[in-house]
Amino acid sequence: MRRLTLIAIILAGIYSAYWFIGASATEQAASAQLGELNTAGWNVEYSDLSTIGFPSRFDTSLTDLHLESPDRRTVWDVPFVQALSLSYKPNEVILALPDQQTLARDGMPLDITSSGLLASLALAPTPALGLVNLTAETGPLTMRGSKSVVFSVTKGIAALRLAGPAENQYDAYLDLDGFTLPDDLRNILDPNGKLPASFGQITMDSSMIFDNPIDRSALTSQPRPTQIILNGMIVTWGALQLRGKGDVTVDILGIPTGRITISAQNWRDMIGMAVSAGLLDQEIANTVQNMGSLLAGGSAELSVPITFQNGLMSLGPIPLGPAPRLF
Repeated sequence: MRRLTLIAIILAGIYSAYWFIGASATEQAASAQLGELNTAGWNVEYSDLSTIGFPSRFDTSLTDLHLESPDRRTVWDVPFVQALSLSYKPNEVILALPDQQTLARDGMPLDITSSGLLASLALAPTPALGLVNLTAETGPLTMRGSKSVVFSVTKGIAALRLAGPAENQYDAYLDLDGFTLPDDLRNILDPNGKLPASFGQITMDSSMIFDNPIDRSALTSQPRPTQIILNGMIVTWGALQLRGKGDVTVDILGIPTGRITISAQNWRDMIGMAVSAGLLDQEIANTVQNMGSLLAGGSAELSVPITFQNGLMSLGPIPLGPAPRLF
């Protein structure tokens, strides 16, 4: 009996030592990562970094975090960020964020209010800590500017998963419920209030190849997509539905080259909305309307390719102007 007790005490001591060493290593890794950001030009400030959770967890908290990009254009202020993991699976982490946080871009602050904003993160058990799987989900979330709501959702999920066969290839998925546009834009697109207040469905299934791996150095190496394969996209707003499929390559300036095939239900209404929003010139809209009538043959559904080439984009044979920069 004494021998069993002694063995139990020894094992408990060994495990306790493991936990405290692991907790210390976790804090040191987080501190080193923040130091690397500072070295790379980021401005990082926080009030405390600590780990609790003995005996079965490593729960690391970073409080009063202020993160500012090297170009000083993007600033994130958040009361806390928590990384929660089981002590025997430290490379599988749950990230918890508060209900209130602030994100500013070019001096324009955005207040983010959310409920149940969490992310589960699986990293490769290597020094680089390469991303294996990231799934973020939220309940009701609202992003509000100084004067009005920028957008809101009732529920959302986004996922990024290491895939292949190409190097640095990741599958990406997005699903939003109850997506709502800002009032000003909604009034422009739908001045008569014929459409629902929120979108019925927004989903996107894609695969992306990046120029650098997404790992512990991602905030400094800033991986950018070199190819985007859109397996499927569906956007539904009342009687309007937009579907998309295709692929593009992306150059170092963020300009795409390739083709996306768009299928639009009630496409004539969409052309009118694009003109109202200033996205499409009326003269071009008339040409698109005439061409669409020929291609659709009187149908409410139209399928047509959007081509990106030499920095320009076109809808079928009709030029639309400069292609958008993706970053």
